[in-house]
Amino acid sequence: TMNPHKYYVPTGVGEKFINAVFGGNYFISLYSAANGVGKTCLGANMLANLFWPENNKFFQQDLMKRWPFPKKARIVTDPTTILSTIIPELKAWFPAGRYKIDKMGKNYEYRWTTDTGWQFDIMSYDQDPKEFESVTLGLVWLDEPPPETIYKACVSRLRRGGLMFITATPLT
Repeated sequence: TMNPHKYYVPTGVGEKFINAVFGGNYFISLYSAANGVGKTCLGANMLANLFWPENNKFFQQDLMKRWPFPKKARIVTDPTTILSTIIPELKAWFPAGRYKIDKMGKNYEYRWTTDTGWQFDIMSYDQDPKEFESVTLGLVWLDEPPPETIYKACVSRLRRGGLMFITATPLT
């Protein structure tokens, strides 16, 4: 299908997480669960349904319908996860032909621009914390617990309002 995210059905816990993130009551939401339960799939579908609304019944929250913050986002994760998990999951759920990708000198698809006015970057925890500064964002997805310096830099990027969600399998 051209828009697979239209048919995505989350788990019960996934549905609760979607409502927590986009319900408008929390600045930061955490989904802590074991590996293999679909956290990355859920995150990819949250973005897909925000960027390209398809009337999926699980994504009808006020923030999903009327995003008031900057349409600029960031995904941050471990370097190996970018290529092995994040990018393949985004490509599996994002509608083909509705976004452009630019590596911008990286060895992976770094900057993504949608045909709906959204732009996001994929960054890794091994990057210098200074690289996380200066830009104003409306949404941050931290995949796995971040180092404190990167966490603080990402929070401060939401200076015009926005939200952050974290998907993680904390091992310690």
